[in-house]
Amino acid sequence: MITTLEGARVLVTGVSGFIGSHLARRLLREGARVHGLVRESSGLWRLQDVRERLELHYADLTDFESVSRVVHQVKPLKIFHLAARVDVSRTLALVDEMVEVNVKGTLNLVQVTAEAGCDCFVNTGTSEEYGDNPVPFREDQVPNPVSPYSASKAASTMFCRMLHKTMGVPVVTLRPFLTYGPGQESDMLIPSLIRKALKGEALEMTEGKQTREFNYVSDVVDGFVRASICPQAAGEIINIGNGQEYRIRDVVELVLQLTQSKMTPQFGALSYRPGEAWHFYCDNTKAKQLLGWEPKVTLENGMKMTIEWFGERQLQETEQ
Repeated sequence: MITTLEGARVLVTGVSGFIGSHLARRLLREGARVHGLVRESSGLWRLQDVRERLELHYADLTDFESVSRVVHQVKPLKIFHLAARVDVSRTLALVDEMVEVNVKGTLNLVQVTAEAGCDCFVNTGTSEEYGDNPVPFREDQVPNPVSPYSASKAASTMFCRMLHKTMGVPVVTLRPFLTYGPGQESDMLIPSLIRKALKGEALEMTEGKQTREFNYVSDVVDGFVRASICPQAAGEIINIGNGQEYRIRDVVELVLQLTQSKMTPQFGALSYRPGEAWHFYCDNTKAKQLLGWEPKVTLENGMKMTIEWFGERQLQETEQ
């Protein structure tokens, strides 16, 4: 058990999100004093069970004054920056918003961090920064973004590295790979698949021959915690992923087996996307060597826990 966060004041941006809410619970278990930065419009349903143990602060990352006010009020020892505008659509209409939130918002926060004396700023990058680089993705590869979102995150990563080199800001950028688990309400593959499997609804999809890696959320959160207490991680970019690739088709079959669903996936009903990435997984050597990080949750066990959560949520919705 990691105990060095005991009593530490930490600030988590994006604390009401999928990974952020799991991170908040982990930090509370470690004994940290957890502060969360959220927007006024954020829903807090993921935090209902721990809401009274958190101190929430409302601010907009794009507003430097409000961000500065929160950081100087909290005086965190460590900042975990997970808030972002996420949309992988390949449309130029998203450029302004991605730059404003993901680039300028991150710079607002890290600039205040440099002034406030934090000993670690964990910046959240994305596996999307690698684009169509050859697999397995390694941290020393040149980013090759394919969307405004991935380009904005790559830019933020570069700014953070520059600030570490030129000003000594203790920033580490983590690149989490595809993450799933309880609380992931979105139109991404795993939550969509499980919902349809439990309801017996039809699922239209491609042939499913492309591969991806899937990481249970507690493993990813462990990477964030370990990075925050590793001084040698400052200035680094680190992949957080198990590096195990699975065919999408096989993952669908696993979920159907675990849910005992009568749903029949319609493989081939959809065409592959233009520029489809056929293989997408990481090299996690640096995380293992530098952070002592190892994935612990198997795909089958992770899916079982996720399916259980979705089943309980579906039952609650039925009873309401």
